[in-house]
Amino acid sequence: MSTAPVSHGRWKQVLVKTWARLCAWGRSSQGQRAFWAALGLLCWALAAAMVYRTWFCQQTDATWQQLQRDGLLRVCMDATYPPFAVQAADGTFSGYDVDLIGELAGRWGVQVQWINVHFDGLYDALLTDKCQLLASALPYDETLTEDVLYSPSYFNAGLLLVVREDERRISGVNGLGGHAVGVQLGSNGHLEARRLVTQARIPLQSVPFESAQQALQALRDGQVDAVIADSVSVYSFAHQQGGIRYGKRFLTDEQYVLAMRPESGYLWKRIADGLAQLKREGFLQELQARWF
Repeated sequence: MSTAPVSHGRWKQVLVKTWARLCAWGRSSQGQRAFWAALGLLCWALAAAMVYRTWFCQQTDATWQQLQRDGLLRVCMDATYPPFAVQAADGTFSGYDVDLIGELAGRWGVQVQWINVHFDGLYDALLTDKCQLLASALPYDETLTEDVLYSPSYFNAGLLLVVREDERRISGVNGLGGHAVGVQLGSNGHLEARRLVTQARIPLQSVPFESAQQALQALRDGQVDAVIADSVSVYSFAHQQGGIRYGKRFLTDEQYVLAMRPESGYLWKRIADGLAQLKREGFLQELQARWF
């Protein structure tokens, strides 16, 4: 829920008092350098506040007006990545992301039109107005923050340390020394295992496999002592096969987010508020239990 903005009169009083104090401080030779630094910070804060009010505190935007007028939210996804999104032979969509967006859209009183797009074409589809939102197990990409708006994260697909269910010797990465650790060849887990050896000086032995599922099966069968793998693979294997356990602490983070065009500031705000509410209500936890 958005908070009411502070009145202009109140802001004026605060700014006048702050300016007076800064000026008095800046008259001393000791305070001159700090005065200019504080003035710069104040200007930056005011600019940031103006941007925030312009883009994120407005009551609507063109994208929001269109989806409310049409009663339809157009969403692009690559429906080839279970359990987040798959498309059945009859054309219906299902998965974690489908249920997530369906819940948000239902609360907004609009329907969802799903558009299946190859992952490499998702951003082009968004920026050419083929859709209004991307929901496709989409990793946050810092290099694209000037081109799109990213929502807060709704899922962490980072790396986890996994051991057998009955393992008691290994409680963290510091206990991996002298043990065989399964990884998917060339994956982030493989890179993390190398980093633990070269930078953290943990003398573990990396054992590469063609896939994270093969590494986890080898762990379950006693061929390796631990596995470093992404949470999606770990959750899926734990749900389907069992016999493993993992900690709640991530070794690395890979945040999945939703993406929209830069002019969709009010849609961003509604999504951010909606995700926060779903988290408070336990809906995101229910989604994970449903699909993993």
